[in-house]
Amino acid sequence: MNNYSGSKTVKWDIHLPEKVFHIKGTVTVSNELTLPLKTTRRLWVNHLEVFPETATALRSFYDCSFEWGELGQNASYTAALSICIAIFNSERLAENLFICFKEEFVDNFPDGNFELVLEVTRFLNKYNFRLHPHLYSRFCFSAITNSREILLYKDPETGLITTDLAENYALHREYMPDVKVKALNERKQRLLFRLFAKENYIISGYEFPEVMRRVEDMMARFYWRSVEKIITRKITEHYED
Repeated sequence: MNNYSGSKTVKWDIHLPEKVFHIKGTVTVSNELTLPLKTTRRLWVNHLEVFPETATALRSFYDCSFEWGELGQNASYTAALSICIAIFNSERLAENLFICFKEEFVDNFPDGNFELVLEVTRFLNKYNFRLHPHLYSRFCFSAITNSREILLYKDPETGLITTDLAENYALHREYMPDVKVKALNERKQRLLFRLFAKENYIISGYEFPEVMRRVEDMMARFYWRSVEKIITRKITEHYED
């Protein structure tokens, strides 16, 4: 059983019996003459097949299929979440880690058939902040990111749930391998969101549904404000030309 602690220095006790996993992926294209051709992708973790329905039961926004590799799109999140559920044997921990798992591993899987071995110790060390026992990952449809993820903290003593939307926006804006460039970009995005939301970028409450309702409202306003700016800029450029 996972242990929880109010201390910020204590991480989720995962109790992984092994840290090395065999991952296999296959791509099958139907030989039917009808178009478009149907492509089926399947995944196995330690020789046990995993299914997209396992992931979409938690995150129904993502496609109920698998994708991976450099060209993978929405269904790559499904693949990452399904693999994480199989590896970590915990839905909540899998939800906390699968976005990073996609960026670290799934996006780098070979595009076609593959078999490889993953060692997750370095991954867990790199993203250890997501092992905080009181961190929660939630889906936000209105978030202007591909993952649509919002991270929240729940105080173990008071039960207060808090999320920093500026931090979330900066964290999820885009993946950058260069650490220094990423840090500068996050600072820029963080300031941008705070300018928009003013003092309302911190949202807190005692019930997840209520907090997420307010998160959706704020992120939707930010989305439409961003769209408005883009349209205004394009109109201005059109008439300037």
